[in-house]
Amino acid sequence: MAATNTPIITHLHTPTHLPIKLTSSNFPIWKKQVESTLIGLDLLGYITGSTTAPTKYSDTARTEINPAYTAWFRQDQIILSAILGSLSNVLQPVISSVASASDAWTRLSTSCAATSKGRVVSLKAKLAKNLRANRSIDSYMREMRAIADDLALAQSPVSEEDLVVHIFTQLGDEYNPIVSALRVRTETISFSELHDVLTDFEGLMKDNEAASHIHMLVANATQRRYNGSADFQSQTYNRRGRG
Repeated sequence: MAATNTPIITHLHTPTHLPIKLTSSNFPIWKKQVESTLIGLDLLGYITGSTTAPTKYSDTARTEINPAYTAWFRQDQIILSAILGSLSNVLQPVISSVASASDAWTRLSTSCAATSKGRVVSLKAKLAKNLRANRSIDSYMREMRAIADDLALAQSPVSEEDLVVHIFTQLGDEYNPIVSALRVRTETISFSELHDVLTDFEGLMKDNEAASHIHMLVANATQRRYNGSADFQSQTYNRRGRG
């Protein structure tokens, strides 16, 4: 009796194979995850459309289902289920009505790619126009780093040197002395080193401001004492003159 060649079905466990969930802001990295996983499992053709469905029926009367089609359909639905499980709740409705993994891939690529490009433009604009204003150095630096991290996640990374330049130009006039000193350095300053230098400078300015405030209080108190003494002497002199 001849052996029957049963097609092998590859099962996917979404938390293991596709741990990164697709959101409105990370399509490029999520897309890379899915492609890499399916390439490793030799299943990429199911989403690109190159692995087409075999003929559904194996007889001319169209009464017997082709086993090859059944195997293809099962594998396709497993991939579709894994993709659906790797989407955030907000994006799951986007592919709720599709029939195949290829349809899901096309719809997600169409709807999310444009959103991703728009987000990159928005993040770059924010990075270039994010003045420190009255925020602390630590708060400001953390926000700038978060924007850069979001750009990296969208596969549009900003170099550390460019990030430092964006920070330099938006600190405010009070930081001009330290910025001027850093710009003449021969070595490029890293983000973490810049954070430490600016934090130290911020502390120094606060100390100087506190010292200046104390000096002003002392000066005012001295002036009040002088004025009080002068008034007392004037009043004493006037009384003596009347006597």
